Amino acid sequence: MSLDDRPTERSYVRVQARYRGRLGVEVGIFVAVDHLRRAGILSPDEEAQYFDIDDWFRAQLPNPPFYDDGNSVGAITWFKSPLPREMSERVETMCAILAAHDVAYDVVGSDAPGEQIYEDDFQVGDVARVRDDPSPMPEGLEFSPTSAGSKRQFAQETTRASATLG
Repeated sequence: MSLDDRPTERSYVRVQARYRGRLGVEVGIFVAVDHLRRAGILSPDEEAQYFDIDDWFRAQLPNPPFYDDGNSVGAITWFKSPLPREMSERVETMCAILAAHDVAYDVVGSDAPGEQIYEDDFQVGDVARVRDDPSPMPEGLEFSPTSAGSKRQFAQETTRASATLG
């Protein structure tokens, strides 16, 4: 089922894992897949797909300014609905990666997800009205901040470090 086929009459849509991260809200799909990457769980093909998709979104969407300081306000992003086809297809690929590793996720919609602090043509940034304690991570994963910019450099650094140690 594609994101466009899922019933939502809401203005905003978010794909999120069923566990809460350090912000006390469910982590978004990019962070959830990055958790798998950092734990070394992704196959080389899945990692390459993730890097390509992450880089594509970074090139296509403006970077919300709250990410410049590491997101000290604790905002989360929501896509404006409906997503353009090229975005929806890439999000579906990310959903498939989560599903392949038994990471449960939901597609949720809202007309007012929180206090809006940012908006561009494709997304909004909101501070959630309700936060809970972080939930236990899926086995083998650890909470840690997600870095800004392309993640591709980390795979290359890991590969170089492994070659040096091997």
